[in-house]
Amino acid sequence: MNAPMILAWETTSACNLECLHCRASATPEPRPGELTTAEGRSLLEEVARAGTKMVILSGGESLMRDDLFELASHGTSLGLRMTLATNGSLITGETLIEMKKAGIARVSISLDGVTAQMHDRFRGRGGAFDLAVEGIGLLVRKGVPVQVNTTVAAMNVAQMGDFPTFLEGLGVMAWHVFFLVPTGRGVDLEPATILEYKGMLDAFYQVYKTSRIECKATCAPQFYRLLSEKNEPVRTRGCLAGTQFGFVSSTGIIQPCGFLQIPCGDIREKGFLEAWTGNPKLSLLRDEGMLQGKCGSCASKSLCGGCRARAFEVRGDLMKTDPICWYKG
Repeated sequence: MNAPMILAWETTSACNLECLHCRASATPEPRPGELTTAEGRSLLEEVARAGTKMVILSGGESLMRDDLFELASHGTSLGLRMTLATNGSLITGETLIEMKKAGIARVSISLDGVTAQMHDRFRGRGGAFDLAVEGIGLLVRKGVPVQVNTTVAAMNVAQMGDFPTFLEGLGVMAWHVFFLVPTGRGVDLEPATILEYKGMLDAFYQVYKTSRIECKATCAPQFYRLLSEKNEPVRTRGCLAGTQFGFVSSTGIIQPCGFLQIPCGDIREKGFLEAWTGNPKLSLLRDEGMLQGKCGSCASKSLCGGCRARAFEVRGDLMKTDPICWYKG
């Protein structure tokens, strides 16, 4: 574990929306002490040397950071695959030009409903749906690959079956479905029940098999057990937090992922890699023998592993059973 294959960097905690499920509890103004341009460049250089392949520039709302494209360009020059996560509301013709200059390989835009009523309710702002769809259209017309990210909770699970056809009509290339982890402002949002979760994964499998766009279940490691049971090829472990995936907050705090909010080091102290390779919490996550409960006894723990963030938020222990899992072990 010299470096994660994928690093998500919360470039800023500032955001122009007030989403109900926001992991970062983002606010209109950035938090004090966010990483400077020089610190951001140094982080990219360090992980590039160590073998990281892809960086996700996230937020908050990433487009609210003034030096975003300077940082993206620097990452591209280092050989990193630079991608951008945004709510889509701030995309303009000018930002599109900057994205292409900076070598942004893919842009993910969040859509949590196929109707304005549902998406705007999630996002805390009227008109957010129209702006996101407009942003997707701008990107697609300019040939920028677009991925749509959708968070699933009880309030929007009924719309999930309508997404594939809707997204194909928009011209996006991928749909990544995030199953709600109750952290940040999401602690007040009702998650899908275990039965809804199982039903969604069963339905998502059909989409996965038949859709003309890439479909991926995220924060849903049980989906990879389901694939194995159907004799489908499985190319990744269900939960990558702290192994192939890492996260750096806007102020430089290292976490296993954005949803598992346990500090595992500070890049301002000894850099990223010393913490990544030596932090005891990360070492614990990498030892599947330390899993507890039915996750620990499950024959599929090497494939699935359960969602460690959900276990931590709900049970208070990152190695306990994923509370939304329906399997008996």
